[in-house]
Amino acid sequence: MKGSGAMKPSSMFYVHEADVVHIHHFLEECSLCAKSLSGDIFMYRGDTPFCSEECRQQQIEVDRAKHRRKKRAALAARKEHHHHNHRQHHQHQHKQSQQRPAGMDNPWVDAGFARAPALRV
Repeated sequence: MKGSGAMKPSSMFYVHEADVVHIHHFLEECSLCAKSLSGDIFMYRGDTPFCSEECRQQQIEVDRAKHRRKKRAALAARKEHHHHNHRQHHQHQHKQSQQRPAGMDNPWVDAGFARAPALRV
């Protein structure tokens, strides 16, 4: 092929432009409204671009609302867990008091002694 003039690219290294998939870059469009970014870019949390301060502020408000919902849900779960444990504790105490024979409110019996230890002088 010497002297043929035009060289044909090797198929091993040549990629036709139509075969290239366009890779989306995160700074191409607004993260909220998907508007194409040109000019000023308003960033949030370091890697989230917005086309305007208004779009960025809307996202901030959405994130704050999500955070408040998560916080309320966690608080409610903690309260429910505490209430559940408190209720179990009282049920356990109630069962123990029902199983104890009358007149057995002796601290020595509660401590595992049949009767008060004898005092020797």
